[in-house]
Amino acid sequence: MFKIKKIKTMQFLAKNAIIFILIFGLYACTKEPVNTPVSVYCNIINEKLYSFSRLSDFEKKKFDALTKSRFLKYKDDFIEAAKTFGIEWELLAAVAFQESQWNPKARSATQVKGMMMLTLPTAASVGVTNRLDPIQSIYGGAQYIADLKSSTNYGISSGDKIAFILASYNLGTTNIKNAIDAMDKKPIEVTWLDLEGYLLNLKTLMDSEDYSRGQQTVDFVERVRDYYYLLLAQNCSES
Repeated sequence: MFKIKKIKTMQFLAKNAIIFILIFGLYACTKEPVNTPVSVYCNIINEKLYSFSRLSDFEKKKFDALTKSRFLKYKDDFIEAAKTFGIEWELLAAVAFQESQWNPKARSATQVKGMMMLTLPTAASVGVTNRLDPIQSIYGGAQYIADLKSSTNYGISSGDKIAFILASYNLGTTNIKNAIDAMDKKPIEVTWLDLEGYLLNLKTLMDSEDYSRGQQTVDFVERVRDYYYLLLAQNCSES
C-alpha cells in the first residue's frame, strides 16, 4: 500500500547514466523515431503503475479524460496547497477525485460539499467558510490531511500510515482510533491489513443490506491509492 515513492527522474538518470549511453548508441544506429531515455523510463513506469490499479478500463479512461479537462484548471492549486502543508499533491488530487471527480459543486445526501467533500465541522476546523469555493476546499482539504498526518502515530510503515490517514478522512478520526484501540496489538504494530479486516467486519447503523460503512472506507482507501498511482504515472510523462 503506497509503497511506491515519488519518481525522482534526475536521480534515476544519474544512477543509470551508462545504460542510457548504450541506449543512445543503439538508437543512433537506427533510422527509427528516437525515444529519449526519460520517455523509455516513463513508459515502463506508466505500464507498472497502471498494472497496480484494480480500476476498470472504463474508469481509467474516464480518469484520463478528466485529468485533461477538469483537472488542468486546478492543478496548480493542488500543487501549491500540497506544498504549503507539506504533503504530496498527487495524494491530495487523488482524494479530491475520489470525493468529487474534481467537481467543485459536488454535494452528497449527507450534506458534505465541494471539491474535497468537507463536512461542516471539518470545514470550520480548517477555516473554510465556503465549501463550494474550489480554492478554499482544496486548501482546506490539504490542511486537514496534514493535520491527520501529524496526529497519526500508529502503523509500522509509511504506507500503513497513509492508509490510516485516508481511513480517518473518510470515517472520522474517532472511529479509526476506536478501531485500533479495540485490536489486541500496540497501536504502532497495527498494519493496514489489520485495520482493513476489522473494518470489513464492522457493523454500524449506517450499513445497508449489501454495503457496510466499513467496506465503504476500505474501498475509499484502495481507490485513492489507485488514482494516486495513475497521477504518479502521468506526472512522470510530463516531467
